[in-house]
Amino acid sequence: MKNRDKKLRQLGLAGILFLALTCPPFSGESLAVVPGPCSDCHTMHHSQDGGTLSAWGTSGPYEALLTIDCIGCHTGVNTTTTTTPYVFDPDGPTYSLTGTEATTTTLAGGNFFWVVSDQTKGHNVSGICTSDSVLDVPPGFNGGRAAGDGTTPGNGSGWSSGTQITCAGTYGCHGSHDTTSQAGAIRGGHHALSGPAITSPQDSAADYRLLVGIAGYEDSDWEFRPLATEHNQYKGLDSPEDSETSTISYFCSQCHGTFHDDVTDGSASPWLRHPTNFDMGSTASGSEYRDYGGGGTTPPYEVITPLASSNVSSVKATVAFTDDTMIVTCISCHRAHGSPYYKSMRWDYAGSATGGHCAKCHTTKD
Repeated sequence: MKNRDKKLRQLGLAGILFLALTCPPFSGESLAVVPGPCSDCHTMHHSQDGGTLSAWGTSGPYEALLTIDCIGCHTGVNTTTTTTPYVFDPDGPTYSLTGTEATTTTLAGGNFFWVVSDQTKGHNVSGICTSDSVLDVPPGFNGGRAAGDGTTPGNGSGWSSGTQITCAGTYGCHGSHDTTSQAGAIRGGHHALSGPAITSPQDSAADYRLLVGIAGYEDSDWEFRPLATEHNQYKGLDSPEDSETSTISYFCSQCHGTFHDDVTDGSASPWLRHPTNFDMGSTASGSEYRDYGGGGTTPPYEVITPLASSNVSSVKATVAFTDDTMIVTCISCHRAHGSPYYKSMRWDYAGSATGGHCAKCHTTKD
């Protein structure tokens, strides 16, 4: 009897452990784990009925028993019901003026569609478009970070001339930079359970948006038609030196370091290059920046010109000049994947009457 009771207790504990590992929590928080059956992404032998399925990629078999590569999985049209973030729409997504309107089908990073025909409008990722015909290395590249930090293109060895950027890996944005294997770089990132807020990154592929070492608050639909109350909350720090390695601007500086260096940025006006990791709350009380969002002590967060915050435990529907919620970042102006505008800008910064939104921050210069 005692042995049977012990056996039942063991089975009960095993069941509880199984549920804890396989079932989402009841808090309603979004999870990083990919939904659906394993066969949606994986196949044991890359063959079915003597051939390959039409939904699979044509250049397989692929690493990690995948049926297709990164681009194939993330190619499609974003809708209100899609559960996969699509970053490449070969037929052309709807962007509207700023990529934030109620009709847009782009996400936070924009879309690679435009860079296929114009290399100035996004990152020319391998597998989507050809190598850049003008630049051999990323603009502003200054050799990357120190070797062995897990964040340096080429792992500290620099950027080989002609090397094309990839989705992940050593010369990519997502996952670890310590391997050229794209599947290996994002290992665990699609299966890790996590809540929307990543405040203490673990230097793993499961960090914010699979960006190793980066913190942030993840919008559950990747900023599909964002609102002031529903958007990514980016991590920032009021420091031009990018001394906090978990910020989104530090992440960009790994390839575009010259644009972030405190020597070239300067620590005060007049600036030599546009500042990043700069808190508009540090400006004088009567400055034009104090009218961001319409002015006031707690203006609304502007999804058109997103700002970062030092605390990313929650979404900031409003910002203030006293709590480090008004930090300028690279992606305050640019989209990481691509946009219909020159230099992957979020809007037509050349100054059209309906699309020029530099004045969201520079409020007196419209």
